[in-house]
Amino acid sequence: MIKHKRDVFRLENELKKMKQKINQVTEESFDEKILDIWESLKIEAVNEKLKSMPVDTISTLEKGMPINVLVNNGLRTIYDIKDYEPIDLIQIDGIGEKSAYPIYESVTKIKQSVIEQTKPRINPDQLSKKDTLLLEVIYKKWNLLKTVDSLKDDFPQFYESISPILETAKKKRNFILSLFQSKSVKEEIKVALEKLNGKYFRENFLQLKNRVEKLVHFSVDEDTLKQHFIEENASYYAEIEKVTGYEHTETEKHLPADIVDKVNRFPFETKGLDVILRNYQTFGAKYALYHKRTLLGDEMGLGKTIQALAMINHLHQNGKKFAMVICPLSVLANWKREVKTRSKLKTFIFHGSGRDVEFAKWQKEAGVLITTYEQTLRMDFIEEHNLDVLVVDEAHYVKNPDAKRSQSVYRFTIIAEYVLFMSGTPLENRLEEMKQLISVLQPKIAEQLTQELHLLHPKEFKRLVAPVYLRRNRKDVLAELPELEIIPQWVEFGDEERKIYEAAVMSGQLMLMRRAAWLGGAPEQSPKLERLLDICDEARENGQKVLVFSFFKDVIDVIWRHIAERTFEPITGDVPNARRQEIIDEFAKAEPGSVLISQITAGGVGLNIQAANVVILCEPQWKPSTEEQAISRAYRMGQSREVVVYRLLTEDSIDATMLEVLGEKANLFDLYARESQVASMAMSKLEEVDEESLKKKVLEMEKERLL
Repeated sequence: MIKHKRDVFRLENELKKMKQKINQVTEESFDEKILDIWESLKIEAVNEKLKSMPVDTISTLEKGMPINVLVNNGLRTIYDIKDYEPIDLIQIDGIGEKSAYPIYESVTKIKQSVIEQTKPRINPDQLSKKDTLLLEVIYKKWNLLKTVDSLKDDFPQFYESISPILETAKKKRNFILSLFQSKSVKEEIKVALEKLNGKYFRENFLQLKNRVEKLVHFSVDEDTLKQHFIEENASYYAEIEKVTGYEHTETEKHLPADIVDKVNRFPFETKGLDVILRNYQTFGAKYALYHKRTLLGDEMGLGKTIQALAMINHLHQNGKKFAMVICPLSVLANWKREVKTRSKLKTFIFHGSGRDVEFAKWQKEAGVLITTYEQTLRMDFIEEHNLDVLVVDEAHYVKNPDAKRSQSVYRFTIIAEYVLFMSGTPLENRLEEMKQLISVLQPKIAEQLTQELHLLHPKEFKRLVAPVYLRRNRKDVLAELPELEIIPQWVEFGDEERKIYEAAVMSGQLMLMRRAAWLGGAPEQSPKLERLLDICDEARENGQKVLVFSFFKDVIDVIWRHIAERTFEPITGDVPNARRQEIIDEFAKAEPGSVLISQITAGGVGLNIQAANVVILCEPQWKPSTEEQAISRAYRMGQSREVVVYRLLTEDSIDATMLEVLGEKANLFDLYARESQVASMAMSKLEEVDEESLKKKVLEMEKERLL
């Protein structure tokens, strides 16, 4: 209750403190903390690297140095000598001026090289205090800046409306002094105090106060932070890149300097995008925009879809609003999901019975039309129709100029001002295929591409294709990322598969529901199978081995039939343990591109399969621990390469419903945090208890959805 002048002043001071707290939460304040922590982590990482480098590393730069003298004086690593000046070295018996300066210069060069190449890596399973603090600051930045933005709109309005009332209320005097005030002034003071004590003011004040207090006392527990980092690690590193200004030179090392400069200076609009782009992704999008007709050949897992979407979004923001994406059926659902979740662009699907209606809506409302290669044959596109930008995903599908689907796609490349072909296959090794695709984009460049130039003058070849072809490898641009990346791949049912699935739902056959998306029998009838084969093909082209897990033996049989020539005997529950290890040993010795298929309950536990660094999970599992154990077969001690996990998921199916329901258990199970036997045992017990009720709930939800 505000009665006296001192109460008014107390209220005013409280409002000023609230304002101060709001203004203290700035992007700059977060960025300073991020930069400080990152630099500290970098120093630690550099020092650890220097500790691992023996002092005789100096000999690689400067021959004939008295290394034994350094070792005898306790200087065994580069770290031990990193702070020594020439004057310090001269004080060591056996080292004169002639040796001191070359040693100093060599150590300086080594230190500089390590500093340039070393990037801290955050392991979610072994978070240090600094790691946790860094993740916490970034997490708070993302969450609190949104809150602050709304408070910076609401609080000034409230403060402005209340200030005149406060000024009037401050005129309140004690009984004696009030005798000298006029009746009108007393009445004004009375009205002001009534307003300050009124319901409207108190409710609004308390609401704002609570929001400010939540802002100040916002916190996140380590388990939540860890899980969020696992799910969004790319966004965390993108934020670090943005704040620290880190530029990875490997991204652009094969491009002429003039092209790099022009691309970097290209004005780029990200408004409307709900994703933080990595620096190399920004460069890729700007590259495609600057050159207009390009082939993006990034290795799998680098986010080609995001780069294409960033390009489309930029053009949309600049008045070019009609975009078309052509892709295999297996990734159509994934494209739809990415556009919807990562941007504000409208999506239209040219597929199925309603395709003509969708096409008409796209032409009327603008946005992104997503279709498949086969569906383009059914598209009646005339001169009056609008098309500003065309994106062709998995562009190697149209490498044959005589194929009908190639010719169908080519006609759209003539209409669109901007054209982006995308393929993760290293086309540099297949000149004729590469030349054909480039001929569609930039024919003058294609005419100059010869086998002789490709083989005898590789530098000239790269210079020539630089305005049309861009490829980056994971090892070049993701050096600082964690060793594990999980990528959901959403697909649609094939027509027959959908019928099987709906019948299974109505009859309550859960097991059939879970494997229905594999029962098309052939890639053209089964988008899941098609996507799996595409991933395996791309892995083979990039010299990687693949590990495939499914719960179902008949799903394993389907996959085995289609890749038998590059796989081994599948690991199932029927295979003896000794034989399982033999199969794994054969797989380890096999050529790159090999595939090992395993039943998740058999090969997912107790076996080390570090030879693979691409993992495919064919369907979600009831127990999160089952997936964790399977992934851990490849993602474990001894694995020297980054592991990419693809989760194959079907839209509008039990897959999506399972993920929704299992999400409710996510807080109970931290994917990679089961470090104690007690915790593991507790989780297993909880999972056993919950599984049956979980199945019932999922079945009920799917029946309700279909009905």
